[in-house]
Amino acid sequence: MLRTAVACFAVLGVWAVSSAAPVPKDAPRLTGVLVLDNCDPKYDGKDEYADNLTLLDPAGKQRFRVSGFNNCESIGSSRMVAADPARKCIWTIENVANRLRRFDLTGRETLCVKDVSGSAVAVDAATGNVWALVGPGQIGKGHIAVFDGDGKEVATYAVSGWDMVYDPKAKAFWVADTKLTKLDAATGKVLFAVDVSTWCAASLDVDPVTGCAWVAVRDHPDVRQSKNRLLRFDPDGKELAAVELGGNGPRRVSVDRRDGGAWAACSGPLLAKYSADGKRERALSVDARAVQVDPATGDVWAVTPEETQRLSPKGEVLKATKHAGTTSQAWVVALE
Repeated sequence: MLRTAVACFAVLGVWAVSSAAPVPKDAPRLTGVLVLDNCDPKYDGKDEYADNLTLLDPAGKQRFRVSGFNNCESIGSSRMVAADPARKCIWTIENVANRLRRFDLTGRETLCVKDVSGSAVAVDAATGNVWALVGPGQIGKGHIAVFDGDGKEVATYAVSGWDMVYDPKAKAFWVADTKLTKLDAATGKVLFAVDVSTWCAASLDVDPVTGCAWVAVRDHPDVRQSKNRLLRFDPDGKELAAVELGGNGPRRVSVDRRDGGAWAACSGPLLAKYSADGKRERALSVDARAVQVDPATGDVWAVTPEETQRLSPKGEVLKATKHAGTTSQAWVVALE
């Protein structure tokens, strides 16, 4: 049963956990993909939970797997994981355990901020501050909270959202729920806001080359005029393309920076590639709960219920790595 985590936001405590040697400053650069899963179907009534954060390198080799997360199914695959390669760390937010956590690239937890209820996180590349979409788990409710590297809240902005992504070209953040909003990273000033759905966006991504954004919006049987669609916008909020998905509800959209197009993981099952002008170029029958285009090669990481697959742009399976169990949902981001 679909459940959206609901909890009030209040920072009540911060603590650090050290269980492994920190990453040396001169350590080789790691790349690959980070997968946060929902392998544990239970989210209450237990002392410990077994959802996992896994780092796979480009060859699909598991570099670490950390268990003990507590997530549940929600709307699509928002950015509940954010990578900060410049500072060699990873941020996560959990939608049941209600924690904002930081890990180094060995999987060692280095910071945890308790009682942060939210749906997405993104890192300001210039400052290292992490922006979180926090609130009661209701569409249109909540706000943005900004935390520094010590876990201290340093700013809040009265913008609600379900998914969020950092735009390195504009030094801005894009936020989506019923609206698509762009904010200046330095000031939090709203640059524009446009309506995109009568219900909610499930996923959002930005092209660091062009500054254009793709947003995946969902239908709901009880919300009039809601539709499953993929939309592409230019840096000023002008709609460039619209793709009607019919009954294929989009879970995640990921930009292919080589050509400005995007891959979408949808129900159906459907894993499809769309050109920058919205034409479908490839359609695969893959039950992907999340998808991430590899920034370096254009290969595609598809997270299915049983495994994470690395696919060629033509859809050939190049590598498959099993999860700890079966996952009903997944959240994914590239480490580059």
